[in-house]
Formats: sequence, structure tokens, C-alpha cells
Amino acid sequence: MQQEQPGENVRAALNLGHEHGVLVSTEGVGDSARGEPKVLVTMGSDSDLPLMMKAVDILRYEFGIPCLVQINSVHRDLRAAVQHIENLPASIQVVIACAGGAAHLPGNIADLRADLPVIGVPRDLGALKGIDALLSMVQMPEGAPVAVMAIGDAGAVNAGIHAAKEVAIGDPAIRERLQAYAEKRKGKVRRQNETLEEKIKG
Repeated sequence: MQQEQPGENVRAALNLGHEHGVLVSTEGVGDSARGEPKVLVTMGSDSDLPLMMKAVDILRYEFGIPCLVQINSVHRDLRAAVQHIENLPASIQVVIACAGGAAHLPGNIADLRADLPVIGVPRDLGALKGIDALLSMVQMPEGAPVAVMAIGDAGAVNAGIHAAKEVAIGDPAIRERLQAYAEKRKGKVRRQNETLEEKIKG
């Protein structure tokens, strides 16, 4: 009898085909992952993945939050994007969406899923270096809010932290991890002060 892979029952329970996204958790990726995804991390192309891995990694390693990673292009395959977003697992509480240029993806998701907070990450891309994406996301019309982060790396990291704060509203364990993360950052400043005199002396 063929042995069942560790993540197969999770994937089956979530009704996820590989074309619908990849489950990522502290334990692993895809069939090695554990838990129900709380956050969707989506982008228009896999060229955005190195940037968005900063959000994925902070979610899984700092806060222990499983996430679903998807490619959704509203410019190349709008019908598939709509289908994916309308049929997300019920466990998803927050969406992080990265886009460059015209950057329609976060706003489209905000329209499709009025029940979910959407966080936009503008990609540093093209002639305007992400300014066009930033303005496209931040100038959403009244009634379709998108919480927009900084352009590039800082935005991806902050999107992961902001998503964790959303999840923490109903999860005391995540609140504790957020506090621990903040303390770790304070510790870095303290350590820099301890070695400051030596650095000034050269």
C-alpha cells in the first residue's frame, strides 16, 4: 500500500491543487507543511517571489503562521485570479498582495473579498522604480481600502508583521510572539550602544 505523504491530508482538507498555491509553514513547504494557512501571500509573477519570501519567512519563522503562496495575474489571467481569490480556504484571515507598475492586484482583491484585510506591497520595478505601484495602491477609492506598505524589501517585511498583527487579534500566542519580536529589535539597539564607544575610537 502506498504511504500517504505528511501534507496530503492538509492539502485535501483545504481542497488545494498545486495550481492554487503552495502551503508554507515553519515545518516546511508544500507536502511538508503543517497547519491551516492564515495569510495569503500573492503576486503577479514568480519574479516577485524573492521579494515576497521576506514576508513569507517572517510569518513562518518569527510568528509561526502558516501561509498560502499564490501567483495571480489580473493582467494575464484575470479569470483564474478571480477564481482563486473567491475560493480561498476559509482559514485565510489576511491577504498580502505584491504588484509593480499599474499594480491592480491588491485593489482587485479588496473588491473581490470585502471580508478580508488586504495589504499591498509595491515592487521596485520599471522606469518609475515602484512609485507608480505605490500611488496606484494608495489611491484606492473610498470603500475599497488597501493598507499599503513601503516600496521593496522594507514593505515586504512590514507586510508580514502587519499581517501577524491582524491574526493576533484573535490569537494570544501570536500577540506574545509579536512582543518577543519587538524585544529582539530593542536588544539590537542596546547591543549597538554597548559597542558604540569602540567604534567611535576606531
